[in-house]
Amino acid sequence: LLLSFSLPEPFSWEEYLRETSSIAASPTCFKQCRVPPSNDFKAGMKLEARDPRNSNSVCIATVMGMMGTRLRLRLDGSDNTNDFWRLVDSSDIQPIGTCERNGDMLQPPLGERTQSFSKIFSFFCIYVKVFSV
Repeated sequence: LLLSFSLPEPFSWEEYLRETSSIAASPTCFKQCRVPPSNDFKAGMKLEARDPRNSNSVCIATVMGMMGTRLRLRLDGSDNTNDFWRLVDSSDIQPIGTCERNGDMLQPPLGERTQSFSKIFSFFCIYVKVFSV
């Protein structure tokens, strides 16, 4: 029994771009370093991270794991269904205290209240008790 088959032709970018009427991204568009950064993070470390569901919100996060130059992060107060990945050199992560130094608002962990919110809420409760009598 003699089987006959032909090898697929090698992929051709030029042909693909022509067939799809596409333009290749210029090499100048890519900003990655040729040498990947080192990953000195360890599981359990805390940092500030942009919430992947709301890019205007910076939250407390924990490093849950690493894979090469990637970090698996979890926003404090959430569960593993909301873990997300960031590169170690991502602008979406920063050392603890960065928000405070820059005058930005750091969101509390899910289920927690900020101190200022707690103070305002306590004052409001006292105000209501005093003036509702």
